[in-house]
Amino acid sequence: MEKYSNDRPKRLRDMPLGHSQREMFPNGTPSLRPADAAVFEFRRKLIRHPAFTTAVQAIERCHLYGHHLVEEPDCLLITGVSGAGKSTIRRTYAARYPREELEEITMIRVLDLELPAAPTIKNVAERILIALGDPYPDKGSAETKTGRIITLFKSCGVELVMLDEFQQFVANSEGKIEYKVADWLKQLINATRVPFVLLGLPRCKRILELNEQLRRRFLPQATLSPFSIKTKREAIKFAEFLSTIHSQTPLSKPSAFIEPAVVPLMFYATNGLIDYVMKLTSSAIQIALEEERECIDIDVLRRAFEKAIWSQVDRERNPFDSEFIPRLLNKDGEPFSGYC
Repeated sequence: MEKYSNDRPKRLRDMPLGHSQREMFPNGTPSLRPADAAVFEFRRKLIRHPAFTTAVQAIERCHLYGHHLVEEPDCLLITGVSGAGKSTIRRTYAARYPREELEEITMIRVLDLELPAAPTIKNVAERILIALGDPYPDKGSAETKTGRIITLFKSCGVELVMLDEFQQFVANSEGKIEYKVADWLKQLINATRVPFVLLGLPRCKRILELNEQLRRRFLPQATLSPFSIKTKREAIKFAEFLSTIHSQTPLSKPSAFIEPAVVPLMFYATNGLIDYVMKLTSSAIQIALEEERECIDIDVLRRAFEKAIWSQVDRERNPFDSEFIPRLLNKDGEPFSGYC
């Protein structure tokens, strides 16, 4: 394996602040207001829920079997709508296995990255090479890049690869599937014997349906579904999740969003999506702390919805306004247009 010389590009953390950064932050890291600091601390907390736990366990099995069964590793597909928590799961699992900087090489047990918007063999290979620390990721043919990937997988001790945005293999405009890239991915799995975890929107299942050999590799699948309130049992699960979130807030008294009458309003405001629940709650925490309130009441939630989710909302479509007409906000021009 060729050693990387001293002229290898420095890591970002080792590079000095640029001129514009010095002007913006003349004394280094900017100081935070107490409310902002509290919100950042809240957002750093990992709030687990059943679907999250199931998906992480599926990744663990994929990783374990791939590490010990070298013949033909099982891969995994995780699907979910935008905001369901796919990227959080990817980053959380990868964080368990930080890179280890050795004298001659960087050990990367878990490699995680996002696929480019218009995938081709060359740009996907280049994206992987960048993540592996290759000093010249744009150099060479697709075949040459693939050879370097295989070599670096072995040298860096790669045990698992997680690729986000797998739906990019389907062109939105005409539904065309990038068969060549999918076939190349299958060949890369065969050559490296490293299991892959692919994450993407539900439509990416179509890729596996039309590619039999790739489908056989990704028989294990997991789905991250939004919370629902259609049934009593589902509503209870959502209420329990909101209670878990509330237990992590820095406020001294119980807030409105865990009250039974407000739980459905929280669902309408977020469509049951983790990302939107966190955005709404974070904004509400900030408003409450800035106004020195002891809890989050309905008025705070009303303003937080307008601030964090829909700035142009009118009274009839703000779930926390007395004029709200209960319904899903999924019509054209509304926050959850396009969601089922």
